Amino acid sequence: MRSRLTPLRGLTLSVALAFAAACAPPAAAPAPKPTDAAKPATAPTAAPAGKPTEAAKPVADAKPAAGGETVSCAEHGTPGGGGAPIKIGSSISLTGATANFGVNMRRGVEICAKEFNDAGGFQGRQVEVIFLDDQVKPEIAVNNVTRFITQDKVIGILAPVNSGNGLAFRPKIEEAEIPTIVPIATSVSLVYDGPIYTEGTSKPSPWMFRSSMQDNFQIETILNYAKAQNWEAIGVMHDSSGYGQASKETADKLIPALGFNILATQTYNIGDTDMTSQLQKMQQANVKQIVNFGLGPENANLLRSAQKINYKVQFSGAWGFSDPVVAQLAGNDLVEGVVTVASFTNDQSPAAADFARKMQTTYNENPFPITAAQGYDASKMMLQALKTAGPDPKKLRDAIENLEGFRGVTAAPSKPFGPARHHSLEGKDMFAAIYKGGQLGRAQ
Repeated sequence: MRSRLTPLRGLTLSVALAFAAACAPPAAAPAPKPTDAAKPATAPTAAPAGKPTEAAKPVADAKPAAGGETVSCAEHGTPGGGGAPIKIGSSISLTGATANFGVNMRRGVEICAKEFNDAGGFQGRQVEVIFLDDQVKPEIAVNNVTRFITQDKVIGILAPVNSGNGLAFRPKIEEAEIPTIVPIATSVSLVYDGPIYTEGTSKPSPWMFRSSMQDNFQIETILNYAKAQNWEAIGVMHDSSGYGQASKETADKLIPALGFNILATQTYNIGDTDMTSQLQKMQQANVKQIVNFGLGPENANLLRSAQKINYKVQFSGAWGFSDPVVAQLAGNDLVEGVVTVASFTNDQSPAAADFARKMQTTYNENPFPITAAQGYDASKMMLQALKTAGPDPKKLRDAIENLEGFRGVTAAPSKPFGPARHHSLEGKDMFAAIYKGGQLGRAQ
């Protein structure tokens, strides 16, 4: 599958993670060949999420929400004499276990790019975002990024969805000196020099930035909830991917540091459908609460495996549990009470509400709002920096790091980054969320 966004024309806290009642998992599509040329696609689509590779259809321009502040990437567009398109690469999962993350992140990027290009682009030059599917495979992600650098000559990259894929291609990014903003992946070591983030001590990669929820803050959010609920018998489970391993490293340090003992640790592989043997070992270790780091399909299989052995354990974990596919595969009864982390609600601000309306207008649905919002903000950060620095990767990097007056739809601050800080969301921007009746809401 190959696609390019060419120049584009023209609850009641409703936790914006209304995942369980949302779309069906995206339909499998043919995998892209990283060396193939990307085909032009049209503007954002109003098609179902299950068809991420369909040609998009233009929609009417979005109107601001009544009576509230709105945000648009059009504010960074500048008319001018025009010229060759400016290219940005995006290697994300559009098929596979995390397709819901990638498809909906892409939608946020598309909306931002359309607004920017409709307002003139960069001095009349249009921005093309080249999307390639990494199929949740590190080797394909590396090939995609290599193509962006050597063939497409991109000025920046918006990627990845999966931390393991990003850890695999980070050396390529740094060698080529291409600024990259991470809209979805969460591992600390993808952006910083180790699995634990310590303010004032951790050193970021000069070329990696993040608009997503970082793992250390997610774990701290879960453990703060755990303290309030008097959890006392914690075990850790994780998949064997780069994401799972990196998140486990972070958890191994933070959980004891916050006053908890880890009674047992178990791992499983991507694609595993039966985790009963691992769960039996957790049960034997008297684990009553499991903190898990995995992807949607495996998270669902973990819940079903616990049911098989009648293991009544409290599940919690990073936002892999937020994927709509978890409730779709496991059912509402099994996700009941599962705790995860969120940072975005459709009603948290006028800008967030207006963006949710744009998503609904453009795509006729908004099944995974946080992923689209983080994709939108990552794009807006890069395009604001482009307006200031022009299409030179090194100058663009400096402009991203020194952004001032940023206005996004997430809780990202007006100065999202700095020389020692390459993440835009902090722990204060996150909260524990719990499944009730098949939907996620803020945990009390």
